[in-house]
Amino acid sequence: MRGIAGESRKEFLEVAETVMERFTALPENPDKIRTGGFLAVMENGKMVMAIELGVCSPEKAEKYFVLCQEKARRLSALSGEGHFSSWQSRDTEDGRYGGGITAPSDSGGVIAGQGMVGAVSGLSEYGDEAVTLVIWMVFRWLVLGDAKRIIDISVNPLFVPLLEACNDLFDRKV
Repeated sequence: MRGIAGESRKEFLEVAETVMERFTALPENPDKIRTGGFLAVMENGKMVMAIELGVCSPEKAEKYFVLCQEKARRLSALSGEGHFSSWQSRDTEDGRYGGGITAPSDSGGVIAGQGMVGAVSGLSEYGDEAVTLVIWMVFRWLVLGDAKRIIDISVNPLFVPLLEACNDLFDRKV
């Protein structure tokens, strides 16, 4: 089975599901009705995964499946222009939302994280971004300094509470 940036697909999905579960349980979660969404993952410009995390409402599933991929593709296309957050090209009137991230070109994360783009859709935009950021950080594709640069763009109030709720995930073997 193909891995994701050198990580096993099984471990990647276990971490992603755990991060989503912890986000939906956060007291700071602004929309408790939303209990899941879709995650798109691109590696070096190729879509390698689009999968449901948690439980997405059936009536919204198709919309979020499409949106997570749009965020990832848009960010992948603009990363050569220095974009590392889908908030940098956000235009809600045109259906372009925040929630996608990639490692900045000068990232301190592991080399395997370069070229990795992730995007969640199904939570609030801040929730989408926070979940993706924490997943990327657990695998060390981003470091805290990178995440701070990304949340400086979105002014995301949900990242720190989620990061704190997921501290134990950083103890996994690398």
